[in-house]
Amino acid sequence: MIAGSIPRSFQRLRKLRQLSLMYNNMSGSVPWEIGELPKLENFRIWSNSFSGILPQGLGRNYRLKELDVSSNGFTGPIPPDLCAGGQLFKLIMFSNRFSGEIPAGIATCSRLWRFRAADNMLSGRIPPGFGQLQNLTFVDLSMNNFSMGLTADISSAPRLQYINVSFNPHLGGSLPGKIWGTPSLQIFSAAFSNISGRLPSFKDCNFLYKMELQGNALSGSIPQDITHCQKLLKFQVSRNRLTGSIMPQLAMLPEINEIDLSHNILTGMIPQGFDNCRTLEIFNVSFNRLIGRVPSDGPVFRNISKSVFAGNPGLCGGVLVPCLEFPAPDYYSSHAKKPGPLVWVMGGVFALALFILIVGTRCFYKQYKGYIFGNRYKTEHDEGPWKMTAFQRLNFTVDAILDCLKSSNIIGMGSAGTVYKALMPNGETIAVKKLWTNQKEVHRRKRGVLAEVDVLGNVRHRNIVRLLGCCSNNETTLLLYEYMPNGSLADLLHGNKEANMLADWMTRYKVAVGVAQGLMYLHHDCYPVVVHRDVKPSNILLDADMEARVADFGVAKLIQSDESMSVIAGSYGYIAPEYAYTLQVDEKSDIYSFGVVLLEILTGRRSVDSEFGDAINIVDWVRAKIQTKEGILEVLDQNVGASCSSVQEEMML
Repeated sequence: MIAGSIPRSFQRLRKLRQLSLMYNNMSGSVPWEIGELPKLENFRIWSNSFSGILPQGLGRNYRLKELDVSSNGFTGPIPPDLCAGGQLFKLIMFSNRFSGEIPAGIATCSRLWRFRAADNMLSGRIPPGFGQLQNLTFVDLSMNNFSMGLTADISSAPRLQYINVSFNPHLGGSLPGKIWGTPSLQIFSAAFSNISGRLPSFKDCNFLYKMELQGNALSGSIPQDITHCQKLLKFQVSRNRLTGSIMPQLAMLPEINEIDLSHNILTGMIPQGFDNCRTLEIFNVSFNRLIGRVPSDGPVFRNISKSVFAGNPGLCGGVLVPCLEFPAPDYYSSHAKKPGPLVWVMGGVFALALFILIVGTRCFYKQYKGYIFGNRYKTEHDEGPWKMTAFQRLNFTVDAILDCLKSSNIIGMGSAGTVYKALMPNGETIAVKKLWTNQKEVHRRKRGVLAEVDVLGNVRHRNIVRLLGCCSNNETTLLLYEYMPNGSLADLLHGNKEANMLADWMTRYKVAVGVAQGLMYLHHDCYPVVVHRDVKPSNILLDADMEARVADFGVAKLIQSDESMSVIAGSYGYIAPEYAYTLQVDEKSDIYSFGVVLLEILTGRRSVDSEFGDAINIVDWVRAKIQTKEGILEVLDQNVGASCSSVQEEMML
């Protein structure tokens, strides 16, 4: 790792196009001369300790295409001319202390497709113009001090998939009237941003699957046309001032997984349609003004906590106190009539009788529950009911998945569990990973599974295996992935397949670049950072087009800012040697493991091979071999054709 500061002598590099110094221990300020380099196109210095004001001349050369200064300590304003040449397509500035307003020129940068400025001290108005950017897909302005609300034109951006303005306590304003009609919008997050007004119509809500609006001042009722949001998974509107009733249409959303309506002013009853909502996993209506019977038959309500109904004294049944067989009193009316003496006497007698009945029933149930419910619920009694969490629309059931879990469908086993190839009734093929069960560590294991599900459920990248959903009960967890027909890189490099799909250097180069892009996404485009911790050929899968996909996040964790993990994880032969005594695991551990994978791609050998000798791994073997010209040729896999020598040379470098 490089320490120190950027030398001022860099100003003499007049032909420099790319300056990449990320993941180091560099500090100090960036010399202002860097902003004057005439041909600089890409400037990447993320994850260092730089401070001071970023050179204000950056972009004035009309060539700047990519700027990434995230996770440093920069202060002061954002350089005003970053997009002077109209070439800027990626601007990443999160986790600094930038202040002032966003320069107006950024909102008119026609090629911009990704803009991340979260976790700064930016203020003022979010400039208009982002809605006119044809290539913009991702905007994250959370954790700042913006004001004057969202501009209406933001809903016109044709490719915008992600908007996050959460934790801007002075943002205010109301939601743009056509925000849900943003053509490609998938995630909208504006939590704790002092937004008021009503929820806009959900007409044309085509692709939205996550909505986070908690902690605002929204009022009025939930629009009935929310049924247009057919892909909605998460509906989070807690801690607002919403009124009206809970619409049964919410229970009809085909993919809904989480509904949080707590801390509002909702009235009426909970629609019984939620009994049949098979995809729902999280449901919270606490601290409203609801009355009547709570659902009890749906999957989510069988083991639900009483706390999700707290603050609604008019609710009964299910996990709450039994409902009386006459109309419930209006707990929320200030004009309710006071009961007379006769009513009190009758109520006391009835309550005593009900108490005796309940006690007797519970005693009877305890004595005979094994006989009465033994056959019908023997699976649920031992393991609990199955719960499915879906991250996209799934056209199959848990039963269809369980039918495929047999030895003839096993396609792999690893440290995390067994992988099955599962053909669904609709003809779709998926991969099901059944995690190993350890009763003594079941709670620890579940925490790890939840971390994996939370992370992968939101990952969208062409070089990451996509998690379709998760099925679990008290004993077993099944992770549902898209199926990769060409197996793993380990199979192709070291297996006994007749057809060698890696017989040319171009294909191997393509695989290497794909893995690098997948890891870069996890390390840099996910916030918080995702560390894989077990990068190896068996965790790199190949799709039908031989595109590499990074897989198996059974040991993935989330890293918050500068924190590192202190638990060694990974596979023998792929762990950086220094971690044996530092016990610090971060993104760099993945980079070392990726380097070992690159050596396997080049040599065709395993990371640990008896041919290397005792206590010698592939890194030591290659290091010794390349000391001579003949040794360099011996390192390369002899099973790969000699064509594309330029690619071969680039990979060796």
